[in-house]
Amino acid sequence: MLNATMPLAMAPPEVGFSSVLKMSGALFFILAMLLLVFYIMRRLNLGGTFSPMRSRDLQVVERLALGPRQNITVVKYRGQELVLGVTQDRITLLQARDEVNGTDHTKFAGALKKETTGSSDS
Repeated sequence: MLNATMPLAMAPPEVGFSSVLKMSGALFFILAMLLLVFYIMRRLNLGGTFSPMRSRDLQVVERLALGPRQNITVVKYRGQELVLGVTQDRITLLQARDEVNGTDHTKFAGALKKETTGSSDS
């Protein structure tokens, strides 16, 4: 149904099974390449913020629930273990301990005694 005077470049494109197959194959190839690049970036830690495999300086070691919104949490941060009292309104440092040699930076028993008795000496 081609017009004899119409040039070949202006002919309507043929839509057949082979052209749909070629288009689907090209789309599949592009998607596969994108997934491959994403996988390589995650493996090499080049992903920035979307990479879950980056090194973590902050880790929750243990959590003890005291009430519905109250707990004691042990957090490890850059070679220190921090014991935190967590409530709905605030977070309080209860004890900080150096992980390498086990030295206490604040004495938990003295701080607790001072809080319960209200005295200013340890």
